[in-house]
Amino acid sequence: MRSPARPSSFFRARRRGFVLMEVIVSLTILGFAAAVCMRSFTQSIAASRIMEVQTQAQFFAQQLMHEFEIKPPDPGKKEGGFGDDYKNYSFFVEVSLVDPRYRRQDRNDGIEQFFALREVDLEIRYDDGVHKPMVPIKLSTAIVGFEKYSHATKESYGFYE
Repeated sequence: MRSPARPSSFFRARRRGFVLMEVIVSLTILGFAAAVCMRSFTQSIAASRIMEVQTQAQFFAQQLMHEFEIKPPDPGKKEGGFGDDYKNYSFFVEVSLVDPRYRRQDRNDGIEQFFALREVDLEIRYDDGVHKPMVPIKLSTAIVGFEKYSHATKESYGFYE
């Protein structure tokens, strides 16, 4: 009868912990995963800030365009802001008069009833002094020459003194 083979000393020793290499590899993987998560988090915060700035700028552009419909702006360039609550936002507007061109206009009677169009180039700017300044809204449009609102409506909006 054969005696049972004895296991070598390598197999007999019980493993009681991690090898240093296993710890280093697991810390490297954990560090890489944390770095990826932090990068994703910072990108989502930056995107959220940009969306907030763009949304507020859209409200300001819409407000200015409504005011321009009620009281058309004078030709030229103008800069301004939106008050102390929104001191990081400003606007730049350039208005020019353009005579309308009509197709198939055989005669000239009554043409004086049509006023010139106002071409409007509007920029809403944002600068908080911390991040890079940006122009979240830049638009070009035209305002027709005839008045959309009555004199009484304009008075109720307070555009006349």
